[in-house]
Amino acid sequence: MNKSTLSIITAAGLLLSSSAVMANAIETSKYKMVLIEDTPGVDAIQSGDISEGIALTEAATATAIDKYTRSLSLCVGYTKLSKFDIAETACTEAVEMANKAAKLPSMQMRAYAYNNRGVMKLMANDNLGALADFKKAAKANHEPIYQHNLSRLEAELSTSETGTL
Repeated sequence: MNKSTLSIITAAGLLLSSSAVMANAIETSKYKMVLIEDTPGVDAIQSGDISEGIALTEAATATAIDKYTRSLSLCVGYTKLSKFDIAETACTEAVEMANKAAKLPSMQMRAYAYNNRGVMKLMANDNLGALADFKKAAKANHEPIYQHNLSRLEAELSTSETGTL
């Protein structure tokens, strides 16, 4: 998995921006999710045709898409549709596969998977679960996206504890 094949997405709309990893960003309630570019369904998910993207991802053959990438894409798609039970299954599958991967690519894979599962948990109102996953993503890889999500949630939790806005 090459860093240049990374695409970062979130739920609100398409924002194109470049970072050190040549990423495209889309905002999901200010939290960022990750997809692997050039895989079935990703373009549709990025353009907002989530149902079509999920269908293309699920219909892709094993030679066109690996199980980890499929799970990562389905995690994002179902999160964007607020189908959190299905999203959680896909997100957790991606985490489990990343944890079993060979040492070198696994740290980036873990960061992607934990980050996406963290956003899904946050959208499903599991702030503590999201915080734990964002910390794991930031520990696995020090790219700005992971620190962004972690810092943003920590600030929001801190603000809600003090009662200030």
